Amino acid sequence: MGLVASPSEHEFENLVETINAGRPQCPVGLMTLVLPSKGTLGAADKQPYVYLKCGHVHGQHEWGQKDDSRTCPLCLMDGPFIKLKMGCELSVYVDSDLPTHCYNPCGHMASKNTAKYWSQVPVPHGCQGFQTVCPFCATPLLDPPFIQLIFQDNIE
Repeated sequence: MGLVASPSEHEFENLVETINAGRPQCPVGLMTLVLPSKGTLGAADKQPYVYLKCGHVHGQHEWGQKDDSRTCPLCLMDGPFIKLKMGCELSVYVDSDLPTHCYNPCGHMASKNTAKYWSQVPVPHGCQGFQTVCPFCATPLLDPPFIQLIFQDNIE
């Protein structure tokens, strides 16, 4: 664990390319989704989003939209629908595995072991409390603190 196990910048880019090479699809818009590489601006219409209640990954769409939540068209669960973001601070990774999970509620992606580790590390909050936070943006984590992403790609 620690910097020895963290991916190098080149390894990290390869992890992102591996996911993109699987050509994950939006099951509603039937388009290929693309995770932006570090230092590039991704195409907004190909940006992946996730339903935080179930983990299904989609592109941006208006299907099942309500005031404060959306209904996943695959499993019909209601919940938040947020943009996925790559967690690019490599020093917080505890391994070099694929980023297959994301933090709840911010949507930063990380490997399973990284998500699990940081979801169990409480940091000081206020005068007498502690809470777990996303290691990339310091947003307080909700329950569950992270979710597994379900991509529609050539692997599934």
